[in-house]
Amino acid sequence: MMLLADVGNSRIKWATCEGGEFPQRGQASRGEETWAGLAARLWADLPQPTRVVIVSVAGPEARAGLAEWIDQHWGIATEFVVSTAAACGIRNSYAEPERMGADRWVAMIAARVLTDRPCYVVDCGTAVTIDALAADGRHLGGVIIPGMRLMREALYRETRQIPPEVGEARLFGQSTRDCVWGGAVYAVASAIDGITGRMIADHGSGLRLLTGGDAEIVLPHLQGEYRWEPDLIFTGLRVIAARDQAK
Repeated sequence: MMLLADVGNSRIKWATCEGGEFPQRGQASRGEETWAGLAARLWADLPQPTRVVIVSVAGPEARAGLAEWIDQHWGIATEFVVSTAAACGIRNSYAEPERMGADRWVAMIAARVLTDRPCYVVDCGTAVTIDALAADGRHLGGVIIPGMRLMREALYRETRQIPPEVGEARLFGQSTRDCVWGGAVYAVASAIDGITGRMIADHGSGLRLLTGGDAEIVLPHLQGEYRWEPDLIFTGLRVIAARDQAK
């Protein structure tokens, strides 16, 4: 059994992997606890895995805290995925490949497994990333925009009369809180539709894949056709782990 984890800026998602399936999974926000404390809360009751493979965009403190707990609890070294110039049929467009968010890299590797057509990979998290892949695996490039939470927090922080209240995503909001929540959802949805539409007009039709923690919220508000792949990151981690094992 392998343990796979996607460590983001606002939450950690994990799954066990056995026989190509993901039988156990979970997620949590960190809050005020240490990374080691979060690992203990999530994984202390799991059976010992043979490997732990993690993609993290949360910085060196997260990697150090998680790796320390895994080493102390299970006695195994954590494998952290980093972006490279090429891997698993994908070629990175960045002049400095290591500067690409590793979660984007993992998602594109998974996309390549799911389709050999041109595709557009949309990951809806703290930030929304959209990456274009050619049929031959070339990364054509992409964009990064603020996600819904960042949009709302910018309004709360920079204005005096918009308090941080939970609202509903309405197209015709009739309270400030609903206008803020609706504005964020429709702004992200419109950006995704608009950007992928322009990419398709420039490069040609392809499969639009949607993943990330906010994907399920955004999906009903999108006008284009998208395939929701909630396990895209875990699929990519599984592929990378299998490649590394075969070396």
